[in-house]
Amino acid sequence: MVSYAIDEQIDAFLIAGDLVDRDNRFFEAIGPVQEGFEKLGKAGIPVVMVSGNHDFDVLPDIIKNKQYKHVFLIGEGGEWEAQSIDTQSGPLQVVGWSFPERYVSDDPLVDLSISKLKLNPNIPALGLLHGDLYDQKSNYAPLSVSGFTLDNGPQAWVIGHIHKPDVIKERSPHVFYPGSPQAMSAKESGVHGPVLLTLENGNVNRKSINLSPVRYEKLELDVRNMKNQTDVRTRISHLMRDFVKEQPGQFQNVLHTVFDIELTGTHSNLSDLNDWVRNADEIELIESETKISVRKVINSSEPVVDNLNELAQQPTPPGMLAKLILDIESGKSSDLLEKLTENMTSQIESANQSGTYSPLSNFGQQIEKSSDAAKELLLRESRQLLSEMLAQKETN
Repeated sequence: MVSYAIDEQIDAFLIAGDLVDRDNRFFEAIGPVQEGFEKLGKAGIPVVMVSGNHDFDVLPDIIKNKQYKHVFLIGEGGEWEAQSIDTQSGPLQVVGWSFPERYVSDDPLVDLSISKLKLNPNIPALGLLHGDLYDQKSNYAPLSVSGFTLDNGPQAWVIGHIHKPDVIKERSPHVFYPGSPQAMSAKESGVHGPVLLTLENGNVNRKSINLSPVRYEKLELDVRNMKNQTDVRTRISHLMRDFVKEQPGQFQNVLHTVFDIELTGTHSNLSDLNDWVRNADEIELIESETKISVRKVINSSEPVVDNLNELAQQPTPPGMLAKLILDIESGKSSDLLEKLTENMTSQIESANQSGTYSPLSNFGQQIEKSSDAAKELLLRESRQLLSEMLAQKETN
């Protein structure tokens, strides 16, 4: 990102918190961060940032460890602040608020007073903040979208905390999460990298710069007419290759694209299908100079059933499974579904807390402990079991 900023001669480098991961802390981060600051300083590019919940105490230490005239940490101690900086294109105002401690349960926008900050209406202004717009009960500065609508406030708000890029408001003002510049997990699909903002005549233009060397994607594959393992592997390979080919220029800096493949549609034998995709993670290809591989295959396909509703009326094991599937898909409740959901939720919790799987929490890879996640697993297993029962019936 530093190299890109220097090559493109950008005006300012903004950081919306969590530059330093709390687990890495001060000593591991100080060298690379200071090196980046020094390169930007030599290029005449100012740096403005706020601290997030991970680095509320680390960023101030890095700044104080070595004084920089071109680096500004604003809003320290949870107090709103406006910093005016000189750039190659003229002055810029940045409004910001930093985490005073690891947990903040109140919306910091409630205390923002533009009049007290005395912004110059003739100079462009940006807002810099770290917080959670998706959970109003969050301990990480829960934010309200309406809080950004302020008279004479910033033209755009850059929000940190959420790793996946997302645009909250297009205008009046423009509000967005740039996301983590490096793709961190499969849950964060799509382009990752810094965002280039251009302010011109009151308008805000945003451009995502694809610099992450890793990219995650999820694709759907219809399983109808699949006959064997070779057929499945060939179609998965073509699906991934076509995805990359159809987006020329989007994979220029991507060294490795990792896919989750979700199987959809209907198939006569889901058990056979699971066997055919069991080693799909061994598929590795090269397309447009990026390595392509499969992280996992999710079998969401359904068994071939002439009339699931009619089958669900039968007092047989296949009938019970058919009714369970229909209840989950329609959102209906039943004693059996409630008991199975409770049991599955308990098993998810036990697995997440086990010594084998608990480390996955550091990477956001654990199965969510919720009734929705439990029902999704139940639905997948019920479909497969019903498919096996029906196949056995046909064989007999």
